[in-house]
This record gives sequence, structure tokens and C-alpha cells, in this order.
Amino acid sequence: MSGEIVRGMTRGAAWMVLFKAIDRPLGLISTLILARLLLPSDFGLVAMAMSVIAVIEMATSFSFEAALIQKQQPRREHYDTAWTLNVSVAFLCAAGTAALAPVAADYYAEPRLTEVMLVLAAGWLAWGFENVGVVDFRRQLNFRREFWFLASKRLTGFAVTIVAALLLRSYWALVVGMVTGRVAGVLISYAMHPFRPRFCLTASRELFSFSGWMLATNLLGAAVSRLPHFVLGRVYGAQILGAYTVGAEFAQIAHTELAAPVNRALFPGFSRLADRLQEFRRACVGATAVMVLIVVPASVGIAAVAEPLVRVVLGERWGAAVPVIQVLAVSSALSAIMSNNASAFLAIGRPNLITAILSIRFVVMVPMLYFAAKSTDFIAIAYAEMVSIVVSLLLSYPMLLRLLQLSAVDYAAAIWRPLGASVLMGIAVYTAIAEIGSDGSARSALIQLGAAVPLGIAVYLLVVWILWAISGRPDSAEALVAKRAWVALRAVAERGR
Repeated sequence: MSGEIVRGMTRGAAWMVLFKAIDRPLGLISTLILARLLLPSDFGLVAMAMSVIAVIEMATSFSFEAALIQKQQPRREHYDTAWTLNVSVAFLCAAGTAALAPVAADYYAEPRLTEVMLVLAAGWLAWGFENVGVVDFRRQLNFRREFWFLASKRLTGFAVTIVAALLLRSYWALVVGMVTGRVAGVLISYAMHPFRPRFCLTASRELFSFSGWMLATNLLGAAVSRLPHFVLGRVYGAQILGAYTVGAEFAQIAHTELAAPVNRALFPGFSRLADRLQEFRRACVGATAVMVLIVVPASVGIAAVAEPLVRVVLGERWGAAVPVIQVLAVSSALSAIMSNNASAFLAIGRPNLITAILSIRFVVMVPMLYFAAKSTDFIAIAYAEMVSIVVSLLLSYPMLLRLLQLSAVDYAAAIWRPLGASVLMGIAVYTAIAEIGSDGSARSALIQLGAAVPLGIAVYLLVVWILWAISGRPDSAEALVAKRAWVALRAVAERGR
């Protein structure tokens, strides 16, 4: 049974990474088109609205779906209650957003925010009616269906956003795309799953016993993720906030496109293994090792090539995004590792540990943001984010190791090789870009990327292989990934014959 669960997690992770492999190019294409059609201030205006909305959303996000996944045998009333509560929360959040619209407009001295937030509130209300039955795709590790559900929503929002940008040439294109994605999700959810929810509150107490901690966690998560945006918007205005927002999106590619989808598949699988310590420990450490092997070098590489990457992809107007990418890419790698720990805490029914870690991160971040706001350089905000993530990561490990009954030495043995190789790769890439030099043109930036990216890949793979060989060729994440890659290459070669 455990073997089937692990295989289901592996297939699920593959489906979710495949979704991101499609979603990310769509996102990049969307960003490229929108960056050329819209101004940084357009992005900044929407980011101001989302700073307020995200806080409301997270502050009222009980994650009832997570409670259904963690529960071993949920009944009909659990699903109905979760749906009813989602509808109720969406109504309250939409009303709160509408009420706060003029307040946010006054705070940011941006009158256009009022209309933007009212439209976004309407889309939010519609989202509350999404069919809760689709949570079964994850509960049953049926990530093929989850893939098609997510992809359908994404494609719809992408198409509408691009058409709207071409027609409107304003921030309304971003707003229309967001609202359309939410409405499309509701319609698609009922088309893909036969479950038809009814209004019911009989299982409220049961769900709240788990989701109460999720509410606290999401509230803190909203605070630590959005506080920097509040400070930036208030102190530096829409222009800098727009550059910071887009830079952060590029910096977090490895996390959002690899770590997040993998964790979406890991949590249901971990939940099924939670009562079998040895198997759970093996799955948790192995998943983290694979995450470090792939996500950390990708993040370090993005940080190293940030300057030519921005010139080629976004253009000269977005130069302020370069230091944001360099700092937050490292933070993103640390967040990816920490998210794996969070999935383990949720699976064993200990969301309170995540709440405790985020509480300390919040306490660390607030004074740092206060002093960063007084700095003359906005990048101090990014450093404040990074330090708070480092602190929370260091705090999460003793908790995890105690729950897994695992020594720090054994845990470090699984991840030290890719960590060391990533550092050496980053140094090599950064040095190569500096040696090649640049005249400030997109052409020279393209030459830098063309040389640095293959060099980084070669250095990383070589160093990882050398360290693995020196370690005695253990049966580790490196061996697993290499074996899977070899099997995939052979399969492709055989199809080509």
C-alpha cells in the first residue's frame, strides 16, 4: 500500500510540474506582452489592490479543503459544510473588499483603486461557489484530473487577459483577467466533478478543529508576504512597487513552478503515510532532497543572471527589478525547502507548528521593515524578507527532526551535495557574466546569457557528480533523479526510431 502511495505522489508531482511547465510559459508570455503594452505603474496599481485583497483573503482562509484531505474518511456532510463555509467566507470577503476600497484609495492616494477593488470583489464572491468536490482529485491522488482542472482555468484567464490588454491598453486588462479566471473556475469545477453541494453546517466544529489553526497560519502568511508591498507602495509609490512585484515574480520562478506543484502532490501522500513513521520519514527526507537538488540551483542561477535576464526579457525600463531578483531568488530557494517541512507538519495534523514558525517570522520582519522604510534604498525591503525567511527556516528544522526522530547529521547527508554545487555554480556564472562584460545593450545581455546558462548547468552537474562519487555513490536523490532521467531519455529515443 505504501508503495502505491509513493508512486501516486511521484505521478502527482509529475502532473503538477507538467502543469507548471505549461503555466509558466503562459505566465512569461503574458508578462512579456503586458510589460510591453502596459506601464510599471499599471502593475503597481493592481499590486496595491492585491495587497489589501490578499490580506483579507488570507485572514479569512480556513483552508477547509486541506481539512478534507487530511481527514482519513470524510463524509458527505463534511463536503457540504466545507462548501457552505466557503460561500459564506467569500460573501464576507467581497463585502469587506468593497467597504475597504475607498479607504485603500485614500491610503495610497490613488482614486482609481476604488473601482478596481469593487470589480475584484465581485469576482471573489463568484469564486466562493466553486464545487468542493474537485478536492477529491487530490485526496485520491488523481492528479491527471487536477491537471486538466487547473489548466482549463489558466488558459481561460490567459486568453482573456491578453485580448483585454490589446484592446484596453490599461490596468483593466489585469483586473478582467483575474475576475475571468475565478468565474471560469466555478463553471469548470461543476463540469468536471459530479458532486453537487448543498447548504449544510453540521460538520462545522469538526472542520474548524483543523482549519482554525489554518486561519491563523494564513493570516500570518498574508502579513509576512504583503507587508513589504504595503511599505513599498506607501514610501516609494507605484513605480517602484511595480518593479518589485515583477522582479519578485521572476525571482520566485523555481519556487512557484517546481516546489509549489510538488508540494501540492506531497501533502495528500504524506497524509496517508502519517501513521507509519519509518515510511513517512523516508518519503519526507527523500522529497526534500529532490527539492534541494532541483530548486536551489535554479534559484541561484536566476540570481546570478538577473541583470542580463532583465535587459533581454523586460527591457531597460525595468532596471530596478534586478536587485530584487538577486535577493529574492535566494529567499525563494529557502522558502521552497521550508514549504516541504510545512507539508509534513500538515500531514501529521500539526498546523500549529506552522503557525508558531510564522509568528516568529512576523516578529522578526516588522522591526526590520520599519528600519528598511527609513533607508534611501528600497532593496532593504527585500533583505528584510530574506532575513525573516532564514530565521523561520532555522526554527522549522528542530521541530521537523524531532517529529521524524531523525538526527541533523543524517538529514544534512541527503542535501549537502546539491547545496555546495549550487554555491560553486553561482560563483562561476556570476564571474563569467562579469568577465564577458556588457555595453548596456540587449544584444550584449543575450550573449552573456548564452554563455552563462550552459556554463552554469555544466558546472552544477559536474560538481554534483564529483561530490556524489566522493561520497561513495549513495542511493540518494542524485541517483534517483539520474535514473529517472535516463529512463525518460531512453523512452524518447525509442519512440523516435
